[in-house]
Amino acid sequence: MKSIPLSLAAPIVFIWASGFPTGKLGVAAAPPFLLTTVRLTAAAALLAVIAKVSRAAWPRGRRLGHTAVSGFLTYGAQFGGCYGAMSIGVPASVTALVIAMNPVLTAALAAVLLRERLSRARVAGLVLGVLAVVITLGGQVLAEGTPNPGILLALIGLLGFSAGGLYQQRFCGPIDPRAGGAVQSAAAAVAVGVLALFEHGQDVHWAQATAVLVWLVLAGSVLGTTCYLRAVAVGGASRASSLFSAVPPGAALLAWPLLGETPTLPVLLGIALGAAACLLGTRPDRKAPEPAARPRALTA
Repeated sequence: MKSIPLSLAAPIVFIWASGFPTGKLGVAAAPPFLLTTVRLTAAAALLAVIAKVSRAAWPRGRRLGHTAVSGFLTYGAQFGGCYGAMSIGVPASVTALVIAMNPVLTAALAAVLLRERLSRARVAGLVLGVLAVVITLGGQVLAEGTPNPGILLALIGLLGFSAGGLYQQRFCGPIDPRAGGAVQSAAAAVAVGVLALFEHGQDVHWAQATAVLVWLVLAGSVLGTTCYLRAVAVGGASRASSLFSAVPPGAALLAWPLLGETPTLPVLLGIALGAAACLLGTRPDRKAPEPAARPRALTA
């Protein structure tokens, strides 16, 4: 495997990072679960058309059901948790840091549930990742004076993201990202759509919401995933996953001018620790080959 060129890594990180501040702009214009439902529905429709035109192989039988479950966890829980958290005040940079802990949490869960080897480097990454999240969220609690319930939603998003990847690895096997992505997005849209029925009290500003959705669907769900899978093919899963470490700083930099969110000292410290955690957590084991399962792209 070769190193991932900057011309490929830079757009991946930018697209991933931009999903958090643009997502926060979206939840300012529409209820979070409605925004999530529309995004996932649009992504499912677009991916289905692409799969149909390209004659992609669709999951069938039990694999179809398992693919739907993995989609609910990976996309429904992740995006519903992210957008729900940001809608009630969790900063975009903090949300990005929590979700960027996915490689570290996935490694820990894989060691417990799938009996995969957990190297010393990954153990160190897990410890640093927990410390990064605790410092960042603790700093927000001290700043606000009370715990924000949105923190729990962000953690639910992280858990769903990690669990979805492991579920796919265990029960789905390799799936075509076009057809499989359409099934996963559609299943997640149905589940989150049920929650959207109970939202009320927020007017929808369709012009701003539509602009955000166009970016999230085309850039995040289509272009970002395509570029990420290309990075996996070029540099391998571990090198591609290490790009997660650059997402929180990128999200913080973009949120500053777009949202006026000035990074606090706990956030900056958490980002630094989180970057180190991701690099350690995605470091390939010297005595073990990289896992064959296709990793999930981080999009928000």
